[in-house]
Amino acid sequence: MTQLRIAGTAAAALAVVALTVTSSAMAGDLGPYAAGSAKDGYVPLPRVMQSPGAGPCYLRADVGYSWSADPGASFPVFGETFDYADTNPADGYADGDTNQDGVIDAGEVTTGSMGSAIANASLENTWLGEIGAGCGSGSRGLRAEVMLGFRGSRDFDGVTAAYQGGTLVGSSTANPPPALAQDAMSSSLRTTTLMVNAYYDLGKFGRFVPYVGAGIGAAYHELDNIAFATGATTQINGNNDLAFAWSLMAGVGIQLTDRAILDVGYRYIDTGSISSESSGTGSRVTLDDLTAHEIKVGLRYHFGGGCCDVEPEPFK
Repeated sequence: MTQLRIAGTAAAALAVVALTVTSSAMAGDLGPYAAGSAKDGYVPLPRVMQSPGAGPCYLRADVGYSWSADPGASFPVFGETFDYADTNPADGYADGDTNQDGVIDAGEVTTGSMGSAIANASLENTWLGEIGAGCGSGSRGLRAEVMLGFRGSRDFDGVTAAYQGGTLVGSSTANPPPALAQDAMSSSLRTTTLMVNAYYDLGKFGRFVPYVGAGIGAAYHELDNIAFATGATTQINGNNDLAFAWSLMAGVGIQLTDRAILDVGYRYIDTGSISSESSGTGSRVTLDDLTAHEIKVGLRYHFGGGCCDVEPEPFK
């Protein structure tokens, strides 16, 4: 009996030892997820990817409406004049009839400019569209962009300066002088602009960022042929030409998302001038002071500002 007790006690002790060794081996096999394993050390958690923010550079597209101011317009008109005065009624001839034959001869007619200002000059309003790209300086509030703009066809109308119609040469000096005449003219104009603009953002008020800006660049004008209503003057060919352009702007950006900004703005723009080709008399139709007031609505979409993997701090 005593030997049986000793054997049972020994078996129980062996079982406890075996259980302890087995538990330690299992803990070692669990690797980094075994709590209390001293040899494994710290194992970091999976890396976390942050969403990229909006960067300083952007693409933009605008649409709007352009109210054209009346341009300064000119077209030199030439006419023939004859002196119908009669300071000596006794001789029965007009003062301009130097050979006193009662007929207006070529040498008795003076040809000269009758004026160049075009009356009632007007340029139609039109739509506009622009695309471009820019970059900003962030906290400094400065940004710059390059924009390519398109404006639809604008009808031009005006009336020439007064001139004497008819042919004086060969007519009788007894006839009254021909009446002064004017001729209506019309054409159309298309303009493409390439502008470099600079802006200063005045600060952020909630989602609103007001700004002011200015721009310089070039305007490419396409002037169609000049047509005259009565045909008294031959139709004049139009012309295409480059001109210096500048603008002043103000508006507000409205933050829609981290990357998208709705831009609502006003612009005053001066696109210079354009002249037609020369007429038979050497005259050109010139449209000067081509200015407009414009309202634009557009979207600025910023590129991502980059991102990086962020590793959380280890637990202490």
